[in-house]
Order: sequence, then C-alpha cells, then structure tokens
Amino acid sequence: MIYLKDFKQGRLLYEALDSDVRLGILEELLQKGELNLAYFAKRFNVSNGAITAHIKKLHAAGLIEISTSSGIRGTQKICSPAADKIVIDFLAQPQQEGRVESAHIDVGQYVGYEVHPTCGLATREQIVGRFDDPACFSYPERFKAGIVWLSWGYVEYLVPNYLTEGTALHELQFSLELASEAPGYAAYYPSDISFFVNGTFIGTYQSKGEYNDRAGTANPSWWYGNLGQYGKKVTLAVNEEGSFLGGIKVADTRLSQLALVPGAQIRFRIAVPEDAPHRGGFTLFGRGFGDYDEGIVCRFICNG
Repeated sequence: MIYLKDFKQGRLLYEALDSDVRLGILEELLQKGELNLAYFAKRFNVSNGAITAHIKKLHAAGLIEISTSSGIRGTQKICSPAADKIVIDFLAQPQQEGRVESAHIDVGQYVGYEVHPTCGLATREQIVGRFDDPACFSYPERFKAGIVWLSWGYVEYLVPNYLTEGTALHELQFSLELASEAPGYAAYYPSDISFFVNGTFIGTYQSKGEYNDRAGTANPSWWYGNLGQYGKKVTLAVNEEGSFLGGIKVADTRLSQLALVPGAQIRFRIAVPEDAPHRGGFTLFGRGFGDYDEGIVCRFICNG
C-alpha cells in the first residue's frame, strides 16, 4: 500500500498515473504478476526506448519493482507490482520535522546472531575466516566487515539511543542496502526479510533476488563475481501511524509499542526465519561494498 499523509507528496505518483500506456502497464502487471519490458513494447506497440521511459516513471513513483533475470537471450528486466492500493489522507496534519540525530552502524558490529549456510562475511581486504562456517561470525575481524550474508537466521544490532528526558520522538528510521542470498547465483530468488525493534515486528521486505549482473560501485577489485554484487536501498520508518517501507505501510506497529525510553537499549534485528514463506536469505552491504558504501543508517526525528 502507498499511504500519503500529505497529498503534495504524491507529485511523482500523479504524473506516473497520467498516461494511458502506464495505466495499461499497471493493469497487465496486476493481472499477470511479472512481465518483461519486451512484452510491454509489443503489447502497446511502442518502441523499447519509450517503454523504458514509462517504466522509469512507474518505478520512481513506487508503483512497480524492477529486477534482472538472465535467460537464453541475455539479461532482461522484469517488472512486478510494488503496491496493491493507494491511500491519500487529505485530513492528516503534516508533521513538522524537528531535531534529527543520525548514526551509522557498520554491518559487522552485530551483538547477536544465528546464521546458517550459505553464509559468510568479508572486510575490504579479505574473507573473514571461511565460507559457510557460522563459527566465523564470532571472529574479532568481523567488526571490520563490510558485507554479511546468510541463507536464514538473523543478525541483531544495538542502536545508539539519542533519546533524552523531555524529548518527544516523532519517527524512527532505518536505511540499509539488501539483496537475497542464493546458493550459487540466481537473479530471481525471492526472500522475505523481516525487521524487529526490541523484539517487536515492524515489517517485511521481499527482496527479488541476488544481483550479479554488474559489480557494485563500491566493491573492492578482488571481490568474487559469483557472489552478491549490490542490493536495493531499503528505508523503514516507524511512527504513530504505523510502520512503513519506502513510504508504503507494511504493518500496524506504532512507535509507542517499541518501548523506546531514554537510557534503555534499542535492538534492531534483520531476520529471515526458518519458516519464512520465501526463505531466500539476505546479503547486507555496508562500507566498501555494494552501491551505497555505508552501513545501517539510523535516524531519530524528534519534536523538540
């Protein structure tokens, strides 16, 4: 679901919907689930370049997901729906953004974990320990890791607590770069990656696959081409209206349910449970890997 608290936030959305071709693309995807760009060019009798422009507008508005798939004719782009409904809350009062505190957590700085092969971690210089050995997640070198991957399980981090007495937290945000973790290589390999704060579920992101069609822009030169190269930027936000992924509401969990108080621990868990419908693991990219060259970014948006 795409949920807009302020109708002025929807300019990209309105522009994306203002086209018979783009509306037709959405209709086809809602009926068939996943389609490639060549299908749309033939279906609407337009050039590949024109279809690409339409697809970019739909993707920028958060209406579709784009992944890559390798086939007999080479790599192709696959489109799928990203939202099942759009809600515009005309009566919502826009929130004023107050003080913002930010922190970057390196991906190797987890304080708890349960990992299952295929799994591993690496610094910019080398693999930490051995491939597919969960014991290596306890090695001291892991604090310098810039990439972590596992087929199922979790890693959990302590988030710096910037709350003080008299400060009202309006929204808690996380951003991180993620992909699936396929055994070997699979461009399409869906995975349900769930997030928790202080043990409370805040949402699930479905990664479409493990991306190996090009090198990540920040990867070291020695990084193996058959491993995950880059991910998608995932942005989570929790406030009193619920939990959101990329602006789309994914859970009813509210900020007040997370037991966030000054001086207390704040734990952030990234997990693929053993019983996940799509147990495709995850690759978490941090500094020195992927496209964004940063770890987990946490933001506290406070009123006052």
